[in-house]
Formats: sequence, structure tokens, C-alpha cells
Amino acid sequence: MTVTATATVHTAPWLCDGHRWLADGWVRLTGGRVTDWGAGTHPPDPGGEPVQRHGALLPGLVDGCARITGYFNRAVEGDALAPHRACLALCAEAGVTVVLSAAGHTEPCLALTEDPRPGDPALLWTGPVLDGPPAATTATRLVHDARSAHRAVDAVTADGARVVRTGPSLDPGALAAVVAAASERGLPVLHQPGRTDAVTAAKSGVRLVQDLPRCLLPQAASPRSAAGTVRAFADPAVRAAAAEPLRALAGQGVSLVPLLHSWRRAALLDEAVSEPRLERTVPMAPFHQYLLDMRGPGLVFGRKYAREHFGYEHLKGPARREFDDGWAFLLDALAHAHDIGVPLVAGSDALGLSLVPGYGLYDELSWWEQAGLPRRTVLAAATGGTLRALLDDAGADPWASGLLALSAAPEELPALAVLPAACRTLAPAARIPVPPQPISQETRP
Repeated sequence: MTVTATATVHTAPWLCDGHRWLADGWVRLTGGRVTDWGAGTHPPDPGGEPVQRHGALLPGLVDGCARITGYFNRAVEGDALAPHRACLALCAEAGVTVVLSAAGHTEPCLALTEDPRPGDPALLWTGPVLDGPPAATTATRLVHDARSAHRAVDAVTADGARVVRTGPSLDPGALAAVVAAASERGLPVLHQPGRTDAVTAAKSGVRLVQDLPRCLLPQAASPRSAAGTVRAFADPAVRAAAAEPLRALAGQGVSLVPLLHSWRRAALLDEAVSEPRLERTVPMAPFHQYLLDMRGPGLVFGRKYAREHFGYEHLKGPARREFDDGWAFLLDALAHAHDIGVPLVAGSDALGLSLVPGYGLYDELSWWEQAGLPRRTVLAAATGGTLRALLDDAGADPWASGLLALSAAPEELPALAVLPAACRTLAPAARIPVPPQPISQETRP
């Protein structure tokens, strides 16, 4: 007996295909997948299919730089991956349907995809960071030359990486070797500037760079703390020098993962402590309990602990004014990057310090909007724009990240922060295959 999948037509005054916003849009879902879509006309031959109307339709949101991680502060009982699953559950709750776990060990990601939970976002990963000494994280594969670069790329590719992630200690020659090896396998490289700056990385063929402050500030001038880095942009000379890296990224067609909210949370203790969903991070990263304990009078007594263990400065007076000036410049720089054609990739850096998985992405996007980017532009970038950058595929299926419905048009929502309550996931992300991998010259017998 053959069972025919039920089709439902969803309509809305506005539809985003991950690139453009179109009036009078419709999408046909059959068996939970998009089988047809259009705009400006009625769906062909509805044939009595049920029709549901919404305020807007758009692809699923994509977090292009996250950390699907977690740990216990006690003996593990039950599922050792429970904290990781909690990260994914929060992403799904917030309407995020695709997540790139950037950096970290591969094994948790492999296990999560082999034993998924209903409603989990599609999980992509980079695996360990490819970096030079000194390693910035324990999940690192060291690269010294072309041979070790091919070996390291082979290893993360074999483990199913969809993007290759390179770190701040990698020198220009080693980075170029990693880019060449990744290109053979059809994988993009996401680079964190450091010893190799963003401009040099772009000239080496990198197509994704992260951390707007790191991209604009030379490593030699980069302070150790997040607050110090932001404060550096209060200096007119630093501001003047920041224009060139953005022009270079635009000229090379490099996409930028700004991660501005992550930098702000690492700089401002009062905002980290007042995160409204902070208690939801404790099961995944128990150190957040210390931040919870600092609420109210505890913040005064907890500043020394936060300085020693989290690197927070006590910003007040001139230091806080410098921070605010530097932050305003970074927002202007983000808007300028967009204006000159630098593609922006949405990423939260969650689960980082006081960054809630899923919801942290909306905090990041809210800063984009405060920088002056129109809300529809922000949502298009956070859906199809980010997925295209991660897959390095300009022709990617606009519905590969799934389908979301909003209860109202985007501009009718009071703020991006309320979007999770106003959206509903109509279709999950499709399975995103890894491209076929040729045998490397370095590893052929």
C-alpha cells in the first residue's frame, strides 16, 4: 500500500528566499520538505490542499560560529552528551535550524549526529583548530609546513568537517598551505586573525574571517583583554588604520563573522551578570553559577574573582567612556563593511561566556540592527547569506536550512529579540552533504 505524503501550502504577505524579500509569497510543504515555492502569484493547482497564512516566511536561521559543548562539575550520570544536547535544544527553541560548531573536538559532534533528537538543528562542524604553536586551545592540530597542513586537513575532512578552522598562532606560510589543502577538498577556511592578519589571510585564499575587532586591529597593537581591545578603537589613529582591512576584505570577496556581542559580553561584567537567561547556561557550563551569584550586592564582591578568572576589567570613568567610544566605532565599522560589499555571516560564539545558545544569535543580530542595517537585510544575511558562506556555494538551495514562519512582518516586531516568540519552525533543515573528497597528493601511496 502506497502512502501519499500530505501537502500544505503556506502563504504570507512577505517571503525571504535567503537573499531577497518578495511580496505575496507561498511555499508548498510535502512530507515536511519544501517541494515548491513562489511569489507574486497564487500557488499552481492547489487541489484542495490546506492553506495556512502567516505574517512572513523565511529560511531557517543559521548560526555560523558557535560552540556546541558543555561539561559536568560532578560525576557523569546518564548521557555524557547531555550538556551538548542542551545546547542544540536551546538553538531549536530559538528557531535556529543550522549550527556550525567552530573549533572543539570532533567526537561529540559525530555522536550527536549519529543519535539525533527530534527537532535538533542540523549540525555542521570544523573539528579541531588547525594552528601553530603555541596552541590556543587543547582541541588543536598543529601545522608547521605543507605536509603537516595536508595531514591535518585530511584528518578533519575524514571526520566530516564542513569548514576548516584556522587559529591565531598560524603563520602566513602555514595558513596558505592549509587553504590549498582545503581547496582540494572543496572546503572553505574560517580564520581567526592573529599572527596572520585578516588582509594576509584574504590574499592567501581564505574566504571567511571572524572577530571584527581582530580584523581591524594589528596583533602587535592588540591588548590582552576584550575591554582593552574595544577601548583601543577610541584612538583616532587606530580608527584611521581600520579602513584598509575592510577595503581589502571587500576587494577579495571575503565574508566576515563579526561576533560583536561575544566581545561585549567578555568585556562588560554587569551585562554578563544581567543576562536574562543566564541560569539556563549553568547545566552546560556550571561556572556561570558564579555570575549568577554576583547579582545584586554580590557584584561588588565578585569583581575580583571575575578579574582573576574571567579577565574582566573594572570599567569606570574615562575607561568606560573610551569603551563606549570604541564600541560606537565598531558599530560604524560594521555598517561600513556592509555598505562596501563585505558579506556578513551571522554567528553567536555561544556557548561562550554568558552567551546563551540560540538566543545569543539574536543578541548579535540586534547589534547589527543598531549599527543601521535594515532588519530585512539582517534576516537575509542570517539565513541564506550565512548558509551560502559556510557551504561556499552561491547556488545553494534557499530552503536547505528549513522554513520558518513569523506571526507578523519583520518590521512589525518591536525588536529582533522577540523573534523567537514570534516564529515557528515549519520545516527542519535538510541533511547537508559533505562534498566528495579527492585523494591528496600528500597522502597518496
